[in-house]
Amino acid sequence: MCQSLSITAEVSELSDRFQLDQVLFYTSNRHEINPTESVSAIIEHKGSRVLDDFRWGLMPYWAKDSLRMDSRTMLWKPIFDRILKKQRCVIPCSAFYVSRTEGKKTVRAKLAMKSGTFGIAGLYDVFRSASGEEMRTCTILMTQSNSLVSPYSALMPAILETEDVDRWLRRDAGEPGRLHDMLRTMDAMRMVSIPLDAYGEADSGFEAPRPKLV
Repeated sequence: MCQSLSITAEVSELSDRFQLDQVLFYTSNRHEINPTESVSAIIEHKGSRVLDDFRWGLMPYWAKDSLRMDSRTMLWKPIFDRILKKQRCVIPCSAFYVSRTEGKKTVRAKLAMKSGTFGIAGLYDVFRSASGEEMRTCTILMTQSNSLVSPYSALMPAILETEDVDRWLRRDAGEPGRLHDMLRTMDAMRMVSIPLDAYGEADSGFEAPRPKLV
């Protein structure tokens, strides 16, 4: 299972890579982002491609699919029909981390694309508390693991091909079945697995006023 994510790219790289129109919030050099922490995600809002800050974990946070959703079964879950049709996002990523237990020892690895920064397919939602406070939340979509990830987990993040990012973000992308076709297992030959080392953290972020999403 994907335990955590890393995003180290500068905002200029993400703007070029994902053709961003607006950056409302982004923090670079985040070497390990854990579930329930904030994570940057790209959405389409009123015809613009926007990078903003989301909480990794849909509400309610304890639900099985709140952090990671198995894309192979989501089409049969009516509760996600609304957000699958209109509230899709892409989570920019430099790497993700996986682990397994060998006796009393935990073995971890860092998985990355040889081509550099990539996008993970996700879904987002906006939770409003009784007091009216708005919380933007998201979950990452998972698919069957390739040979690099399978020693650690049966599932891995659904990494989008560059040509699929546009279609995944568009609200008029088509039927859910066609969307599901984009959530393929990434070829292991295009990835690298690196034993986990100690990584430093250095934050450099900014925030701008944001519009209501839904």
